[in-house]
Amino acid sequence: MPTPRLADAHAHLDMPEYAADQSNIIQQAQEAGVGLIINVGISVKNSRQVLATARGYPWIYATAGVHPHGAAGVSGADLAAVADLLADPKVVALGEIGLDFYRRRAPEDIQEHVFRQFLDLAISHAKPVVIHTRDATARTLAILRDYRQRLAGGVMHCFSGTYDEAVAFLDLGLEISFSGVLTYPNAKPLHDAARRLPLERLLIETDAPYLSPQPRRGQRNEPAYVRFTAQTLAELRQQPLADIAAQTWENTCRVFGIHPDGGQQRENGKIRAV
Repeated sequence: MPTPRLADAHAHLDMPEYAADQSNIIQQAQEAGVGLIINVGISVKNSRQVLATARGYPWIYATAGVHPHGAAGVSGADLAAVADLLADPKVVALGEIGLDFYRRRAPEDIQEHVFRQFLDLAISHAKPVVIHTRDATARTLAILRDYRQRLAGGVMHCFSGTYDEAVAFLDLGLEISFSGVLTYPNAKPLHDAARRLPLERLLIETDAPYLSPQPRRGQRNEPAYVRFTAQTLAELRQQPLADIAAQTWENTCRVFGIHPDGGQQRENGKIRAV
């Protein structure tokens, strides 16, 4: 049976872990049926790198943003740099941004201030957002409610919460993206959410090189392994893998404004080659 076409909605192809073999990792992903990768930026410098990588492949797209770990260092120049990157047709979202109260590498109040600045920037550029939240779900929801109906959609990346939390994010117009955490046997609340949430609002991702799925625990993650998350989602929902792959592909294209063939992008309702 042929491998279904898969979309990896969140990967970090320009991290040091891939410095020696990035092109091989990308080729292996393609051979595994991954026909679309969203390459996510975590700093201004890294966002420029992920854009450069995306420009080399018609089926890889970039995002631009600053991870909450770096919030304390965000300047006006950084905001302007991200705004400039958002103008590039290969940059399909603003992110990854958000709150991380687990590591607390930046003070909580600064994280919240910078998060709001980036949300304002996303609105002004009509770009969807890629949101990171860890040990900060209540505050993330409170802030996002202030932006209800103004954001151009977005993704709750690497969602690991409960069904009720997921519904709260869906109600704000955001999609839910499952990572390799979904494959972990002890992730019972996440399994429950995956069974019950509407499939048309779900994405799958690797967060590579992090969060390797259960069959590859302890190894470097890579986009080719998104198939394990897809398979787990299919098993949890008792649906064919082909249906899961097709719907999550369509969802990824929709939220990021990419034509379903993966090689073109929508702009103002029209299709443009990139």
